[in-house]
Amino acid sequence: MSKTQLAELIAQQMPSHGLKGFGVAVSGGGDSIALLVLMARYAKQAGIALHAVSVDHGLRDGTDAELRLVSAQCAKLGVPHTVVHWTGWDGAGNLQSNARDARYELIAKWAKTHDIDVVGLGHTADDQAETLLMRMARGAGVDGLAAMAFGSQRHGVTWLRPLLGAAREDLRDFLRQENVTWAEDPSNENRDFERIRMRDALKELAPLGLNAQTLAVVASNMSDARAALEWHTSLAAKDACEVTLGTVRIDLERYNALPVEIARRLLVRAIRWVNGANYSPRRSGVSQVQNSIKNGVSSTVDGCQVVYKQGRIHVCRELNAVRGTTGSIDELWDGRWRFTGPIDRDGLSVRPLGEVGVRSNDAWRDLGLPREAILSLPAVWCGDELIASPLTDQGIEWVATLERDADTFIATLLSH
Repeated sequence: MSKTQLAELIAQQMPSHGLKGFGVAVSGGGDSIALLVLMARYAKQAGIALHAVSVDHGLRDGTDAELRLVSAQCAKLGVPHTVVHWTGWDGAGNLQSNARDARYELIAKWAKTHDIDVVGLGHTADDQAETLLMRMARGAGVDGLAAMAFGSQRHGVTWLRPLLGAAREDLRDFLRQENVTWAEDPSNENRDFERIRMRDALKELAPLGLNAQTLAVVASNMSDARAALEWHTSLAAKDACEVTLGTVRIDLERYNALPVEIARRLLVRAIRWVNGANYSPRRSGVSQVQNSIKNGVSSTVDGCQVVYKQGRIHVCRELNAVRGTTGSIDELWDGRWRFTGPIDRDGLSVRPLGEVGVRSNDAWRDLGLPREAILSLPAVWCGDELIASPLTDQGIEWVATLERDADTFIATLLSH
């Protein structure tokens, strides 16, 4: 891919209107350095300010030299550069997964403080191919095998991957032509990491025609299939679902009449809408919930409780997931609820209604929701005193409003 073609990729993917500023995440590796150079040129042409950010994970030697390299390159390009630090690794769980999640969160915080709307990431066609192989090894379905999105929303920031159509070697050729230096991450040779093993496997598979380009076609085809499935799932949601006080209620008879995959997707989207998670629950967990539905028993998954009552499946917040969640009146509670009302005393807070709150008022029985859904509803407390439970008609001077309403449930389906 030529220098001109790479520049065209950036121009096609990066919006040029209505933005306060661009950000670019730069580690010092060839992919992100190439993105930095290309975005700097594009931002200059578009008249938009560009800022660069690097994350120091504090996990290995040599990082300081890489960050100095990035700073030097940014200085040559006239791009302000910031380094943010991650200190949250406790040795538990998957290192690469934890580091990735931390990067997104840290960069999002940085972006908001710098009035940045969009952050560019240096993922390439090779990254997509490696991810596809990793997911195939786990028996992924259509969603797992679908192409990486060029754009996504996370932590209130838009993330773009303008180089997904470029090969890793194309970017290094570009940097050589431009006499730009990059750093090679030594972890790229560490076969303890699954991604590196898949990278090596791709080299062996390439002579058979299974390379980044063919896998990109597979991923694109799967994206088309996913879009079709989601369209049908949105139709099913309109027909079989309603949202009541933050609980998704699914008509059981209509649910049972759906094709297996559409029913599974509908359930997954209901769970994700209720818990606000970035990722879908594991397929095994969803299968357990589906079996529980067949047997007419309640189950829990990813902070949600799935309850059968009066011909409906109720997907609600699990009390245990929010039991310790206490927020001030002016905060968004559990990522979903906002409160307004008379703040006429000190010490007011928002907590789940819980057993104590449910026992104090029987009005909830007229709402048609299972008790499990009522337990996790937010209420206003002052210490141990229940002040108001506006969702169960106790304390009418208070109002609790869903940040994500029924319309956004359908929109969530369509956006996937």
